[in-house]
Amino acid sequence: MPALHLFALASSGSIGTGLVRDLLVVLGAAAIISILLRRLRLAAIPGYLIVGALIGSLPSAWGLISHDESDNVKQVQDIAIILLMFTIGLHLDLEAIRTGMVSILAVGAASTIVVSLALWPFGIAFGLSAPSALAVAMALAMSSTAVMLGILQHRKEVHLLHGRLCIGIAIMQDMLSIGVLAALPLLAIWAGAPAHAGALAAHSDWITSVSRAGRSVFGIIAMLMFARYVLPRLLHEASRGGNTEGLLVASAGAGLGAAVLSAYLGFGPALGAFLAGFMLSSTPFKHQLAGQLSPMRDLFMAVFFTAVGVKLDVGGALHAWWIIGLAVVIVMGVKWAVIGASAWVGGATAVIAGLTGALLAQAGEFTLVILGEAKGQGLVDERAMGVLVPLVVVSLVLTDSGADRARRLAPRLARIAPAAWFTHSALRERPAMVPILAPASGLSAAGAEPAPVRRHVIIAGFGIVGRNLAEHFAAHAIPHTIVELNPETVARQQKLGRTTVFGDATNADVLESAGIKIAEAIVLTIPDDEATLRACRTIRRLRPDIFIAARAGYLGRAISAHESGADHVTIEEVATAQDMAVKVLAELEKRFAARERAVPHL
Repeated sequence: MPALHLFALASSGSIGTGLVRDLLVVLGAAAIISILLRRLRLAAIPGYLIVGALIGSLPSAWGLISHDESDNVKQVQDIAIILLMFTIGLHLDLEAIRTGMVSILAVGAASTIVVSLALWPFGIAFGLSAPSALAVAMALAMSSTAVMLGILQHRKEVHLLHGRLCIGIAIMQDMLSIGVLAALPLLAIWAGAPAHAGALAAHSDWITSVSRAGRSVFGIIAMLMFARYVLPRLLHEASRGGNTEGLLVASAGAGLGAAVLSAYLGFGPALGAFLAGFMLSSTPFKHQLAGQLSPMRDLFMAVFFTAVGVKLDVGGALHAWWIIGLAVVIVMGVKWAVIGASAWVGGATAVIAGLTGALLAQAGEFTLVILGEAKGQGLVDERAMGVLVPLVVVSLVLTDSGADRARRLAPRLARIAPAAWFTHSALRERPAMVPILAPASGLSAAGAEPAPVRRHVIIAGFGIVGRNLAEHFAAHAIPHTIVELNPETVARQQKLGRTTVFGDATNADVLESAGIKIAEAIVLTIPDDEATLRACRTIRRLRPDIFIAARAGYLGRAISAHESGADHVTIEEVATAQDMAVKVLAELEKRFAARERAVPHL
């Protein structure tokens, strides 16, 4: 009975008609499917889409979720996509593709343009007008960063060559989406210009649209300049004294502000949120923020894709199943072939090119964003959306199996020689990376690459103890990385040439950025016993074999630190007692000796 009262309260109109209820249904379904898929070791995003579609197909009479055009699910989806794009942008970093960046970005630009042009005639063949078909083709050229990153992270392949290539192409696609969104108003004029209108009126419309697009692009540039030169200073002030909460709040405010400005400029809020996250990814605060927002990214991803599934018209999709199936084959086939061929032409081997094309063959989050904007501009109607949204959903579901298929084809692709015009290419993998693509190997990145030589030490906390350790390590030529929460200390040590990462040692993303995977030891010098215990547990989960040295204030805390995974704990009260005993005894001996010299024995 109390549960029914709670459900009725959640369904009341005081916070929107059933908004809390619909959000509860979406989150509950996502949680259940996430647990189930984890047990079955299956990809989560296709599961979110499927369970959302099942919920959305339930009869309206059940009252489980809204079915109106202006329902709450769309509001939930809009909020989730803004926050999801912000966190996706934050996790992308050009430093990850620093090796071969020019080649990777060139492949991304070329493949996206060619895919758009290749899909354009198919859109016309399916009955769309030329401008509408071009808008749809450009939308479908965008791939899913979330799905691709999820597969790469699950297989621990993010830092391998095909992982860097996929991330670089995704970054370029996301950047090109700015131009696509800017072009939609012009395509709308093309699609709606009267056939017999006067040349002057049509010319005036084009000038007005170009002027509006120019103002919008200028606004985006101004926003990027603000994020590049002003935002880091604001975040520096917000993080003073290790204030991670202030840093998080300021960053989230910047992301939402960028979303509002982007929507005002006509690009849609998702693009602004993504750009804000992407610009933050180049600041020293990236690692700390990424670690704090990683759980939220997973939450927003679950909500967004479940909400997309809820909005899917299952009945209409089943009625047009053959059209959707044909469209999926065409889109994924064209993208796989074009992206793979572009990577091969750019210097990658056929194996790497084939796997890259398979991982990016699906449509993505920006596809839905662009289609939504195109629908608002009148370029796409409900009938077309009834085919395009299921197309996106099916392509996302098939991505993982497509990547597995590419792995099974690796031996055949290996017979294809690399492009003859490249003798040395940044897109050419090392021999040690090839076994990961064997059809039945199932090796992870850690198993494919030779183990690095570990002589690297991490110092967490750079107070008096941390500085003393750093000086001793430098004297013995031991490479070390500093993890520190004081932004002034981080900036000062970086100017001195020391490798320093801003962040909290309890944050897994910060530890991985500091090199926890290749470190021989980590020394926790932070004067906070609770933080030390949390850090020990996080470190031990990431690296069961690493040596952990820590400090603790009291003997009881030292026992807890050992139980949490520390190998050695320096107890401050014990060290103080020992040091005090040595120093006091030495001073007393000096005084006794001086007194005996002054007053000799009779």
